[in-house]
Amino acid sequence: MSLPSPLTALSPSPPLGTGATASAEGVRHRIRSDIRVHVSLLPSGVPFAIDADQTLLVTVKGDYFFTISAPLLGVEALPGSDATPGQRSASIVWEGFNPLRRNLKARAKLDAAQAAPALPLRIEVHGARTTFVNTTGVTVVAFRADADPAPLVRYVEELRRAVRLGLPVTEAVANITSTPRTTHVHVAVPLRVIGTVGGRPVSATVTGRLNVPAVGKIAVRVEPQVPAAGALTGLSGREALARATSVALAVARLRQYERFLGNPDPTGPSSTVYVYRTAAPPRPPVAVQPAAHSRDWTMTIAVAAGLLLAAGAGLAIWARA
Repeated sequence: MSLPSPLTALSPSPPLGTGATASAEGVRHRIRSDIRVHVSLLPSGVPFAIDADQTLLVTVKGDYFFTISAPLLGVEALPGSDATPGQRSASIVWEGFNPLRRNLKARAKLDAAQAAPALPLRIEVHGARTTFVNTTGVTVVAFRADADPAPLVRYVEELRRAVRLGLPVTEAVANITSTPRTTHVHVAVPLRVIGTVGGRPVSATVTGRLNVPAVGKIAVRVEPQVPAAGALTGLSGREALARATSVALAVARLRQYERFLGNPDPTGPSSTVYVYRTAAPPRPPVAVQPAAHSRDWTMTIAVAAGLLLAAGAGLAIWARA
């Protein structure tokens, strides 16, 4: 029986949009993606602007054509980029020739209303406290059964090592020894949160909710973490299958949040850091009032007099008729 694949997305997003693609030009480029997401917050903790800085390190010589889907308001090259990105209605476009190595760097200004639901952390402000809420959780269907534990324990160790070192992750098959039954597994990515709230230091791993007894300006860095596996020795076959299933699903979920913007190389390493900061929202544009057209009193009196004379002449003509 196949274990859940650590390569499968457990929800439609992240990555944003439909992810990323590379055209078939006969060359498979190796690509590393590093992303820094800047989330601008209102004092209430609600995001009002989201920008994503992405660096694609592209290796393997040859032409390239990459599209990265996202709810874009705009995109521009960052300093040090070896090329300038293009923009379609809902995607970043990179096109060119890679002589051996290319750094493609872009800042994507995102539609906050569409991108915010894909963020891993929600921030709530209530009274005298600020609450960090891990929003990565999802419940999925899996299987439970008795199985040969030794291969599963080895697989979990190899999978966690691959994630730590940024190596390609693999799938696995379990040798089950009983009839499999369906079960439901809740999966969430631990989030390392470091920064300050109202000047109060915060340093914690958030798996559910974290209440901070402070309010004020928020400045925190959020990093998705490799899921803990717990002790692997001495497990029964059923326990080993449950542990391997849980870790494979957690890695799949982690990969999603490490790819807030898609990587055109589906097996390439990706990492994302999220930075949340309280900021001043942009002021709405001031409507320009049309200038009033005024006359001087001389003109006004002249016009009025002319109207009165015309009216008097009209009455005289009517009286003679």
